[in-house]
Amino acid sequence: MLASHSMAVEQLDVNVIDSRSHDANVFTQGYFANDTHLWESSGLYGKSFLRRYTLATNEIETEIPLPKQLFAEGLSVFNNELFVLTWRAGMLLVYDPSTLQAKRTMRYTGEGWGLTHNDNALIMSDGSDTITFRDPKTFKEIKRIRVHNAWRSYRYLNELEFVNGAIWANVWRSPFILKISPEDGSVLAIANLTNLVKKHTRENKEAVLNGIAYNSKQDAFWITGKNWPMQYLVRFEPKNTTTQKNTRSEEK
Repeated sequence: MLASHSMAVEQLDVNVIDSRSHDANVFTQGYFANDTHLWESSGLYGKSFLRRYTLATNEIETEIPLPKQLFAEGLSVFNNELFVLTWRAGMLLVYDPSTLQAKRTMRYTGEGWGLTHNDNALIMSDGSDTITFRDPKTFKEIKRIRVHNAWRSYRYLNELEFVNGAIWANVWRSPFILKISPEDGSVLAIANLTNLVKKHTRENKEAVLNGIAYNSKQDAFWITGKNWPMQYLVRFEPKNTTTQKNTRSEEK
């Protein structure tokens, strides 16, 4: 028999308020900003590195390479430490966020994709439909949520950002950024960045959307992607019709 499932999901407009250059050699994996600086990780084996920029001028202050056997993934600055995931090595790297000097490592099981934090926990994705909350001192799991709406789950959650009580996540190889409830993983809203993404993927299919860094002074997000020559300051705003029903029929 056929069962119809529907859910009202807020659809967000993407309002570009500024843009500036981005190093097209960076295979962007992690992206995080505070009031004064921006940190970025670039992936790929033998090519991974970390950068710290001056936020106002976009100038590179510090850059360090990662060991050749590590593939850098998501990052976040929390409690004056820079945390960086690795893809398949099962290693969380911890650095001084000012100097990028290594401090320590911690282990985890599975893949590392995106990383952000709330007031008391690091928040991690691993390519599945699961987001895990972890203790920043031990990286032990505190809880997990499954990202979903009424009729499907969402896998391939990549670069993450936590803003105003919600998790924002890129969906790998898609133009969508999800706004997610940290309580139960339900998708609260979806932003469609097709107009930006298609500018950068025409000639390079690997140049996917991947980078969300919140600028609190502007109350907006710096957005970029892998090997993009540009980054965009955007606000996600409700459409005139604030909700739009997504309906799908599934065979039971």
